Amino acid sequence: MDPIPANRSLAYLLGRRSAPLFLKANWIFKALAGSEKEKISAEFQMGLLLAQAYEEKVPTFGSNRLDEIAAQLTARLRNKNRQHRFRLDQSGELNACAIPGGFIYVSEKLFDLCGEDTDAIAFVLAHEMAHGIHGDANERYLTKTVISGLLRLKTRGLSPGTQQLLARLIQQGYSREQEFRADRFAVALTRAAGFDPEGGCRLFSNLRKTSNDPNPFGAYLSSHPPMDERIKRIEKRIKERA
Repeated sequence: MDPIPANRSLAYLLGRRSAPLFLKANWIFKALAGSEKEKISAEFQMGLLLAQAYEEKVPTFGSNRLDEIAAQLTARLRNKNRQHRFRLDQSGELNACAIPGGFIYVSEKLFDLCGEDTDAIAFVLAHEMAHGIHGDANERYLTKTVISGLLRLKTRGLSPGTQQLLARLIQQGYSREQEFRADRFAVALTRAAGFDPEGGCRLFSNLRKTSNDPNPFGAYLSSHPPMDERIKRIEKRIKERA
């Protein structure tokens, strides 16, 4: 698949490249269970719609620094068929999220919290990439209800019900095992890309300091493992990989 042109909006891409595809919902479901190439293509096309819906609600913008860190990470991925697009958002929350198809958003607030710690930023990006690569994002977003709602987006707009569902999905978080698996992946990928995986420990340590709550992300991380446990597991993984 071609990379997303920097000067072309998601709306333009949807109208020019994706509209015929989304008139065939059965093809989408088939592709999601088909070959690896078909699956990646379907994820990307659905991700365009999901990203459009997200960006209609939350202002986003690009960052050269974010792109530079992301480029080091994506260069180390084994599967070169996957695309990734990274944006900062102004949600006002300490969070990050992965949308199927490689669309990854990091809140400006979380980015600023990391400050000059490039390794911490790399860990956030690698962690969110893992959710896409492992299929966690697909499991969360690509339900029949969501897809049906998105298929009507182009001609009718996004229904209030679908909007509420997407907002809930963004907030609900992943399972603990999915989070631990994504952390393990982030340790391996950041190290392979030349970053210090200890950045993940510093990230969670800083997050813990922002609040007396063991999960300062609030609702977004309500189902996530406690910060201390994640730090211990990351440190253990680093030692195992040494």
